[in-house]
Amino acid sequence: MFKRSDENLIAKALQGDQHAWQQLVSRHQSSLYYFGLRLLGSKEDANDLLQDVLMVLCRNLGQYRGDSSFKSWLFGIANYRAMDMLRRRKYSDGDEALAEVADETPALAEQLVNQQQQRQVQLQLRSLPPEQRLVLELKFYQQFTFDEIASQLAVSSNTVKSRFYAALDKMRLQLEVDHVEQSANF
Repeated sequence: MFKRSDENLIAKALQGDQHAWQQLVSRHQSSLYYFGLRLLGSKEDANDLLQDVLMVLCRNLGQYRGDSSFKSWLFGIANYRAMDMLRRRKYSDGDEALAEVADETPALAEQLVNQQQQRQVQLQLRSLPPEQRLVLELKFYQQFTFDEIASQLAVSSNTVKSRFYAALDKMRLQLEVDHVEQSANF
């Protein structure tokens, strides 16, 4: 079946078409939720962010001008709201499990190793400064270009690249230290 573009759905939603609004929301809801989960670290905060972004979207959909892709515009809103949440709240490094989606069920030992590795990466992401964490999220998980990220964050492309590579270096070094420590414990 023919898949309507975001712009077409926006036009219909602005005319009061509830089905178009629901399609638009359902198209981006999952990626917004997982964006919040990875960036904020808890299901509750991810849900709060999702609801907040959808409320802003509902009130401001008519302000979308089409200068960039709708997804880029929407994640610009999510970026702003997430950074605001990070500034206002203090997070604990609790042991709350992150949602995982498995394409196939690997052997139990392999699954446990994968979970442990994912957990280490998530902990390292949370230890990064919010600006670096945000850039990694947008680049790896949302697959925005450096220029799109720069536009969303209102900084230069070089600043985005600097934050990106600094974050990767920090994560690499810490993951290497963690690996050495784990090897020494066996």
